[in-house]
Amino acid sequence: MSDLATAESRIDELRRGRKRSPYLLISAAIVCAGIAWAWLGSGPLLGRLSAERRWSNFLNFLDRLVPTPVRKSGDWSDAFPWAWELFSNEGGIALLTTIAIATAAILLSGIMVLPVLSLASRQFSRRKPFGIWSGGAGKDTEFREKVIGPVMRFLFVVSRAIPEYLIAFLLLSLLGLQVWPLVLALAIHNFGILGRLGGEVVENAENGSREKNAAENALAIGRGRFATYVTTIVPQSFNRFLIYFFYRWETCIKDATVLGMLGLLTLGKLIALSKGFHWDRMFFFVLLGSSVILLGDLLSTFVRKKLR
Repeated sequence: MSDLATAESRIDELRRGRKRSPYLLISAAIVCAGIAWAWLGSGPLLGRLSAERRWSNFLNFLDRLVPTPVRKSGDWSDAFPWAWELFSNEGGIALLTTIAIATAAILLSGIMVLPVLSLASRQFSRRKPFGIWSGGAGKDTEFREKVIGPVMRFLFVVSRAIPEYLIAFLLLSLLGLQVWPLVLALAIHNFGILGRLGGEVVENAENGSREKNAAENALAIGRGRFATYVTTIVPQSFNRFLIYFFYRWETCIKDATVLGMLGLLTLGKLIALSKGFHWDRMFFFVLLGSSVILLGDLLSTFVRKKLR
């Protein structure tokens, strides 16, 4: 049996033998009871509407989610021409724009982050990275450890601390209504997030791990810090980098949808235009965006499984 199959069988055995906690069941019951009380209860905390009025509004909302042709004819086969018309007229272009913005942003973030992780890493900044003397104890090493590393980590913090919506608003004011302000806003924000996540991979190479052993061996034979990072940490941790990459790509799709409400033709703009009057159209565009995220998750699983 291969090492992978043995590890998977051990994980399955541990999963079957784990203790069952009653807190999850109790928490789920409390949440369900709270939802029922919010819909059916009464009191000052629940507003002025009665339980009957709230329930009536909820049923009316569900009815408005049904496609307009179906509400008129009662035949669900009429939903397919309606959905295709929405997709072909505006939905398809908005969907492709949303995917293009998200993909360009995450690729730009990855290209910016991956080379600078070795500069931001405390492991590679110190005079003895991974406890191995790599030569040089002069001002350049001290400058890397005390200036470059902290500055890079500070940039990671700042870029992820500023909301992408605010960055996009500022860039739209400077560059006008076009795609690049949204791409740059998402890229800047995700630069900080990917930097933090990728930095954790480098910093937390444990004793005895393949990454740490390979890095120690490379440094011991005289390889430079950046060359060691590129030839040991990156290839052996690439699967984990991909997990973060696809995770943030899915998030970028959702963020690009929201940023479209600033005026650019993405799914967010179509959702904003449909809100309040065409709940069925809004629900269709929400499902359209969700389907892309689902496909992205399947693609991420497939790629990581092949690389494993």
